Amino acid sequence: MELPPTARYKMFKTKKYAIYYLLDDVEVRGEPEKKFVRGGHMFYFFGGAVVIKPVKESSQVQEAPSA
Repeated sequence: MELPPTARYKMFKTKKYAIYYLLDDVEVRGEPEKKFVRGGHMFYFFGGAVVIKPVKESSQVQEAPSA
């Protein structure tokens, strides 16, 4: 896992994981073991580290136009 040096994030530590919640829309580099989207966030798992990145609003499903 690699984050840009200027990336802003909050870090939380649990017994099992170091959790990084990204405050900026930055690229997460590296090949995660697992990744998925839940609740408007992208989760990247890198061994003992988890990176949580909010999904851009423009990429979320938009409401269908009314007829």
